[in-house]
Amino acid sequence: MSNASINFNLTDWLGDWESFEHYIDAEDETVRNTWNEAERAVLANPQMATMAANGIRKFWAMACSTTSPENIIHIGYWTIGEPENTDADVRITWYAEDNTNLDAYDYRIDHVIEHGLEGSPTYVFVTDDPHAEDSPFRWLIAIAPLPSRTAFAEGGLLSHLHFQYANDLHTLVEADGSGTEVLRNPRWYATMCADEGTAEDRCRIIRALHHLD
Repeated sequence: MSNASINFNLTDWLGDWESFEHYIDAEDETVRNTWNEAERAVLANPQMATMAANGIRKFWAMACSTTSPENIIHIGYWTIGEPENTDADVRITWYAEDNTNLDAYDYRIDHVIEHGLEGSPTYVFVTDDPHAEDSPFRWLIAIAPLPSRTAFAEGGLLSHLHFQYANDLHTLVEADGSGTEVLRNPRWYATMCADEGTAEDRCRIIRALHHLD
């Protein structure tokens, strides 16, 4: 395992994940009512009102889109498991909305960006699988799941993480004037949430996102 992997806790990543886009597009009445509550709160805050100018769900749909210039298929789900290769840190299977298996790769942690998504330490994953040479999922950057995946079982919020992906790392990051790596698109917050719980648990995520609790 590389030095960058020392603080990597695979346990927090293991399991099934679903796109936050499902929350945005949900038809469940409880979830929709929570979005309406969030929109009213945002519109009432002069510092945040522009977020909801065209509807708060439209804002998050843009920010959290799972498509990319290299991949027009929405990512519906991930399954994260133990890697098959001893040199890798994690295995991720990418699924479309209809559960079509798009790709499955072992990823190793190449390095960590000190201030990446949300200004937090961000893992830079890459797959060495030769079949991924032209894949849009060859490089993946992601923050560690928050809160810990085990927190939900103890009454906490569902775990979630933000990520970006591309065939080439330079599509995602660039060096600033001091040589420090920064995100090329800091407003892209593709998001996965632990695929468990109820509609009310999803509402708790939406409320927390808008500081409603």
